[in-house]
Amino acid sequence: MPESLYEVLGVSRTANAKEIKKAYFDLAKIEHPDKGGNEEKFKQIQQAYDILSDDGKRRMYEMTGSTQEHPQHQESPFAGMGMPGMPGMPGMGMPGMPGMHFNMGDIFGNMFGGRSPSKRPKGANKVHELPLSLSDFYMGKKVRIDLDREVFCSGCDGKGHLNVKTCNDCRGSGVKEQLLQLGPGMMAVNRGPCGSCRGEGTLKGTPCSTCSSRGVVTSQKVLTVSIAPGSSLGETIVFPEACSDSQDAEKPGDLHIRLTAADEPHLDVTRDGIHIRTSFTLSLSESLLGCVKRVLHHPGFTDGLDIPIPAGTQRKEEVILEGKGMPDKGGFGNCIAHIDVQVSKLERECLEKHKMSLQTVFAPNPVLSSS
Repeated sequence: MPESLYEVLGVSRTANAKEIKKAYFDLAKIEHPDKGGNEEKFKQIQQAYDILSDDGKRRMYEMTGSTQEHPQHQESPFAGMGMPGMPGMPGMGMPGMPGMHFNMGDIFGNMFGGRSPSKRPKGANKVHELPLSLSDFYMGKKVRIDLDREVFCSGCDGKGHLNVKTCNDCRGSGVKEQLLQLGPGMMAVNRGPCGSCRGEGTLKGTPCSTCSSRGVVTSQKVLTVSIAPGSSLGETIVFPEACSDSQDAEKPGDLHIRLTAADEPHLDVTRDGIHIRTSFTLSLSESLLGCVKRVLHHPGFTDGLDIPIPAGTQRKEEVILEGKGMPDKGGFGNCIAHIDVQVSKLERECLEKHKMSLQTVFAPNPVLSSS
């Protein structure tokens, strides 16, 4: 087994620069070829002194165990290309090309979703659907929401432990690097989680009793949602940063309250944007002579809304009451009634008796013929 450089000079691994220099000169006097010494032995002594007397070369030798000339660690010309992380996969230097030194853990980590040390600028947003009745949309309403959310524990400042300190081994990065010699002119940097802090960058102290080391506690936040009269279906009201705190985000996400329609199958009206729609089925006599029909569930009229049906109104026609729809920018939409006509058996027999058709009856000037 070859001697270490320390053994060549006859010093310990903890020897300081002064001790290394003295050992070199003492041995050089004996092994110098001009003094009758061993030329090969003298070359080993020179190499050992050259490496151990230089702090950078000595540190490199202690990390790799190699006496090869090590290229200076420079940023790879491909650093901006980011072929992100297979964590821990070594980077490779290129033989005969000093300065070409790749950290494959960084390269593959960026391309394929390696963990970034920086936090996301903001947490994810959440959507909460708020069902409202047609009357709520028409009149407007204030709704109270009791929101349970996670907030950073004030007892430990969200860290989960007291007396948290930065890890000295990785200087808070959570990552340690080890330089490896793969062969002549080939270097590798192995990056992996720091063993001292398990990749967290901090050393934990006493567990926080307030949050049971979770770093967060449950807190209730009261929100008041103000629904303006005539608000649209699907409209969203945003409460900034109302979501839970997270260690992975600098700020909490926003809470989006989306207005939806409650299930009201009993209503005789429906909403169509700014308009309100209903439908009536008339008898032949109501269609010919006219009548008044009442909308029972119009949200703006507690006792119902009467809609006059003009004489001669036919099937598939629409009767429109302007200004009786939904609130809209200081005004109102319309209430629109769709008309259907259903002829009873007695009415049909009467028409047949007088040899009349529905087309004749609804003509501008119907002529009655006797049998």
